Amino acid sequence: MRTNRRGFTLIELLVVIAIIAILAAILFPVFAQAREKARQSVCTSNLNQIGLGLTMYVQDYDETYPTSWAKGVPGDANFYIQPYLKNAGILMCPSKAISMTAANAVCGPAANDPYGTWYLLPGERDNPTGIPYMWGYGFNMGIEWRSGTGLWDAGVVNAPNPNAQIQVSYNGVTFTATVRPQPFIGQSLASVAAPSLCFMEADTNEPPTSSMTLDAMRPANYTRPDGFHYDDTSSPCRELVGGSAPHHSGGNVFLYADGHVKWIKYPGSKTNYGGGDPASAPNLCSYFRDYDGGNDPENCATNGF
Repeated sequence: MRTNRRGFTLIELLVVIAIIAILAAILFPVFAQAREKARQSVCTSNLNQIGLGLTMYVQDYDETYPTSWAKGVPGDANFYIQPYLKNAGILMCPSKAISMTAANAVCGPAANDPYGTWYLLPGERDNPTGIPYMWGYGFNMGIEWRSGTGLWDAGVVNAPNPNAQIQVSYNGVTFTATVRPQPFIGQSLASVAAPSLCFMEADTNEPPTSSMTLDAMRPANYTRPDGFHYDDTSSPCRELVGGSAPHHSGGNVFLYADGHVKWIKYPGSKTNYGGGDPASAPNLCSYFRDYDGGNDPENCATNGF
């Protein structure tokens, strides 16, 4: 008896491979979007927890936001709420995930990068407890550094003990913090005209002390709609810290002063702030603590275009 055995022809195999390739091309982006949505959900949860911590801090300290009196991480707003959070992992954005080792290589003193110098190795000023990743969220200190429009003032009052060395503890580690010559004074809760409209924190690209200013939230090598290009190729530090921005599906997660959190698409439109820094949100008035929903401080309603 003769057994008839028949395999796949070359054409049939090629058709099957083509179908698999088409399905993969369709499904892989969907999987990537689902993974990013999961990370966005983690970020939303993190900022919710940070909002609760800041709210408890404000209630315990005469309804006043933290004052940034120290340089580096000890001057970060999120440093002061650790007794309420007791979990530094909440401060790390899963879509940022920049290791301190990688950041130190391009942002540390030896790199001499034009973007700035940070001390990120374990035990140093900006990483006294040896955390593995950079923090992912920045405080609303204003639309620009030292603008005084947000929840900190412009940092113009001289400290009575500038550069003094003070022992502080964080997560069970005691280290020395250096007093900032001109601390950023936390503003009162009463000075916020509309807490549901005013930003408190958001995703940021900035190393500590972390803010959510316009420049801190723009992507690296950003090209504005008018064609002006922010060339960060000369700054490996800026390339690294801004390389993943905006962090979540073309937008960022924002925490408001009343505690609610939401995702906002990144518009990136040219503004008149910072020589043309791109807009981080459609309504830049939310950076201003005196914005009540109807006024227009510093022409913010038109985003300074």
